[in-house]
Amino acid sequence: MKDKDTQTAFADWVETHLERSGASKKTKRNDLKDIRRFADRNKMHWLNTKMESLLLETRNNVPNKQRNFKLSHLISQDTIERLQGHFEQDNFTVTQYQSIQLFLVTCMTGLRTIEWEDAKLVQPPCKVLPGESKEFPYLEIITAKSRGDEPRVRYLILDEFSDSQIETVNSTLQYAQSISKGTRSNLVVQARRVLQQVYLDNSEAVELLAELDFRTARKIYTVELRRGGASMKEAAAALGHTTINNVRYYSHGDISVDRTTKLPLARPPKGVIPLIKDTLAELNESRRRKGLSSIRGYEGDDSRTPTDRNGGSDQDNGGSNIGRRFIDGL
Repeated sequence: MKDKDTQTAFADWVETHLERSGASKKTKRNDLKDIRRFADRNKMHWLNTKMESLLLETRNNVPNKQRNFKLSHLISQDTIERLQGHFEQDNFTVTQYQSIQLFLVTCMTGLRTIEWEDAKLVQPPCKVLPGESKEFPYLEIITAKSRGDEPRVRYLILDEFSDSQIETVNSTLQYAQSISKGTRSNLVVQARRVLQQVYLDNSEAVELLAELDFRTARKIYTVELRRGGASMKEAAAALGHTTINNVRYYSHGDISVDRTTKLPLARPPKGVIPLIKDTLAELNESRRRKGLSSIRGYEGDDSRTPTDRNGGSDQDNGGSNIGRRFIDGL
């Protein structure tokens, strides 16, 4: 089970088994939590991330599940290379080029389209953001869909970006702020057409791309962030959420594989990540203070450490009996 391929195959079997079992959502969640805890305790990263993804699906239905999953594999480094080859020719318009640039920059930053209107690029010398040890170039964004009357500002650090990539972000930002809503709608259509054109040799890809929009790019950003080892809280902070609850709508894709692009990814400041709420964890803590039993899957979670791609938690194997019993009983 330490082997990546074995974990992936087992996770695929679990998904199929649960779909056919006819069990209630509650039962499915409990089984998935047991396996996730087992994977976490035994440093099985690939199985852990797949179980987490399946758990998100059982909490609420996510629209276009299969399409999002397939797109999370389709939009890859191969896509970028196809686009580069396409634009080395002369059979494209300026609008088509700008539409793809906006799409790819969204894949790198995860901004909502409406957030481009007020976003600002700040470069050193500048302030050091919360939790950081030095100054980095960053985006300052007025977060859309903020609760309350006061707008909420968030920051995205561009420390992985080269000077030329930062300049691309800046020029794209200025362009996005200069266009009308009608032009923005046309850019969606143009980006879709260009991507379909570069995949004319793949009929399934052309069909998948028929409904692509800039929200797709935001989802690809989140999936790539998670593939790179970012936690749910890191992803939520980057997207402008205050809790991890809605991350499922954006990270819905295959996060059990390594990153599929070489694009740099903007990230939130380290200091804001602890501010993101995990409402189930908070409810569990409240129950424990009252002397009530823990929520299934959160027993002893205060002692857990995040799993990473380089071997996972240093936690010992104690307490993994539930997951082991489930697996042994298959």
